[in-house]
Amino acid sequence: MTKRLTLHLQQNTTLERVVAILEFLNSSETDFEQLATKCQLGVNVLQKNVFPFLRNLSILDKKNPPSLTTTGKIAAGIQQSSPSMLGDFLHLLLYQLHLEKPEKRFSWAYATVVQKLWLRKEVVLSPVEKKMLVGEVIETAASKFKLSTSEIAFSDSSVTGALNWLRSLSPAVIEPQEKYENFSRRYFCAAPLLVKAVDITYKQLQRTYGVKIFLRAEVQERLCQMLILDPSGLDGALDNAKRTYDYEQGSFFNWGYEGGYGQWVMLTKSPLWNELL
Repeated sequence: MTKRLTLHLQQNTTLERVVAILEFLNSSETDFEQLATKCQLGVNVLQKNVFPFLRNLSILDKKNPPSLTTTGKIAAGIQQSSPSMLGDFLHLLLYQLHLEKPEKRFSWAYATVVQKLWLRKEVVLSPVEKKMLVGEVIETAASKFKLSTSEIAFSDSSVTGALNWLRSLSPAVIEPQEKYENFSRRYFCAAPLLVKAVDITYKQLQRTYGVKIFLRAEVQERLCQMLILDPSGLDGALDNAKRTYDYEQGSFFNWGYEGGYGQWVMLTKSPLWNELL
């Protein structure tokens, strides 16, 4: 029997539960029964579903009981200093993981769901729409991984797992409506997220820091998809990032237009999260 390609994103891990786990481990608590109660999960679900997912994101180490990794400590610091940004931090982590570690197929699936929704611009997340998303992800995976659709494990509950993270973003991209939720691109994102997405773009394109990246159509679309940003909001987000980390004032970010070449961005280095907050 052929082994199926699993693209599933389990739906037990939510932003609220990640916050509870970060606070628990950051304060050196040891009563995991109490943590499970706070997460409204059984200890078994916590240990068999949630912890492995957070290990895959490199937030928890492989010890038992787990501790926070360096990335986990960054997440805990963001939760303490800028809690509204934690959802976006986790989104970027999940979105770009497969670029560094192609074996993390769930990350590819998450990025693909985001891209499919971004292309819709705005859509009601009805059961029919979610089923269409499932089918599109399976078709895209079959083409990319050279498999038949029957060999790919991705389902309605996988989409639910992806939507967990999209609900955590600020500004929001998913809003409740009368009967179903509604997805729409946003028109702004915080400066640290814009700069981190540009940083990811430098790594993707294997560009040297300090050298401009011209935002040709494909690169601009890739950046906007990562940030779930409408292209009409990009200039405002770039302006905000420049004001916050202005290269001309001795910091590390710049952007502008160059005749004949168009819009460009420039980072002089890969900034750490503690430099961005």
